[in-house]
Formats: sequence, C-alpha cells, structure tokens
Amino acid sequence: AVGPIGPWGEARKLSPDVTQPYLGLPGCKSAFTVPAEGPSDKYSPTFERLVSMADQVYVLCVDCAEVSVPSAWRDKVLLVDGKRIDDCVEDHHMDHWHRATFSHAIAVSHARARGFGNVAIVEDDARSDFTVVFSDADYEDFATLLKQPGTWNFIRLGWRPYALETSIGDGCPRQCRCTEVVGARTCAVESSGCDLRSSDAYLVGRGAYNSYIHRLQLGVVDFDVLQSFDKMVLVNPMVSYQEKLDITMDSQRDLQAAFRHKCVGSGPASTLPVLDGAKAQLAPASRGLERGSTS
Repeated sequence: AVGPIGPWGEARKLSPDVTQPYLGLPGCKSAFTVPAEGPSDKYSPTFERLVSMADQVYVLCVDCAEVSVPSAWRDKVLLVDGKRIDDCVEDHHMDHWHRATFSHAIAVSHARARGFGNVAIVEDDARSDFTVVFSDADYEDFATLLKQPGTWNFIRLGWRPYALETSIGDGCPRQCRCTEVVGARTCAVESSGCDLRSSDAYLVGRGAYNSYIHRLQLGVVDFDVLQSFDKMVLVNPMVSYQEKLDITMDSQRDLQAAFRHKCVGSGPASTLPVLDGAKAQLAPASRGLERGSTS
C-alpha cells in the first residue's frame, strides 16, 4: 500500500482493480461545471499559457461561484466542486486530507473516461509567480515535452521540496536528483521517493491515470501519492505557489531556489553532493488549513 487506507477506505473495501471507475463517483455529474471567464490577478500570462497546452483543465474548488478562469482555457476547463463531491460521498469518516485527495481522483477519473491524453489540475489556492516569464523558445520546449508522454508521468508547475526542509546536511537527497530534460526550464526526477509536496498545479499524462487513481484511494495526494511516482518533471523555476500554506510565498521561492542549487544537474554525467539522512516526517504540506481549502 502507498499509504494508510484509514477507516473510510477499509469500510469501502477498496478494490485493487485500477480499471474500475474510482468508487463509482465519476457519475457525480453535478460536481462538474463550466466556470465563468474573467480577469484575475492570480494567474500570470506564463502560467495561463502553460496550463492551456493541456488537453483538458480541471480547477478544484470549494467556493466555486467565486472562481473565474482566463479565456485561454475556454472550451477545455471544468470546475470540480469539492462540496458537491462531499454530498455524493456521504462519508463522514473521511478526514480533510482524504477529502481533498478525493477531488484529484474524481477529476482524473473524469479525464480517463473521456480519453484525454493529458490534463492539468489546478487547485483554487494556486497563485502564479509573475516574475517567471517564458520565452517563445521555452514554450516550444514545453510543447515538445508534452509530445513525449513516455518521458514523464507528471509535470509539476508548483512544488515544495519538503525533502530539503527535513534533510540533514547541505547536499541533495539521493532520490531527488533532477536532470534537465527538454530545455533549461524543466528537469526530471527519474526515480520515486523524493518528498516534493504541494499539489496546487500539475499536469498528469494518460499513462499514469490508472495507477494514480488507484493510489489516491490509499493515501494523501501530496504526502505519499505523488512521491510514489517516477518520471516527475519539475518546471524550474516553478511558476505556481500555494497561497494557503504554513509558509510564505517568499519561503516557497527560497526553497525552490535551494533545490535548484543543490539538486538540478545539467546531464547524466553531472555530479552533485548527495545525502541520505532525514528528520522525521511531519503532516502533509497543506497542514493547518481549514476544510474550505482544496489541498
């Protein structure tokens, strides 16, 4: 098992058959709505364009009536209403972390049923870093990466290198070494096990749908599920930050800068100091948030 199933999972006797729709709830059609369009100070032009390159976009929200999306996502974006999903589940044993995780699973199940090649998942507390600006060549590199689905399972637009917060020493945790892939704006963590928290904005490819949906039944999305996958591509510097978190956006920037310095190499032959020691793990990165948050 990827993580603790908990009483809600044990009661439902979750099936390991990953071909089954996630708990039968893609039929919770009322959870999916077309959002209003409108300007927002949350999303930078770079973030908007990168997300628009996905085949489909899902915005996970709780106060969905307050959410508007850019016109660049028109005809390919749906809101996923966490409150309506809660009504469909009617399971009061599920804690906040699993409820938040549930929305991710429902969105990806919806995408799988409709045959999308990849999808972007955006939580409603994602906020862009307007100082990160892509060039035309950077966008071309990103488009090229999307056309190579065998090289990635996830592309993280935002991420929290929690491994550096808990590691002992000045090197890079061995499992977190990140090698530049297509262009200088992305790198790939080839193996699983690097503790990269936050699930505020990412793309997931079709090849990972089944395993991801299944693993989301067994754990918490940014605590032990995303960490269990290999071929994890990071946009670096990241273009998305989590607004409702126990550390500031400046601290998130500092952490990703430290990760870039310690863990990002330019090729297979590059050498980086590594370390294996780590402090005890804490709760998910979104710890301390109210039920109203999606992450």
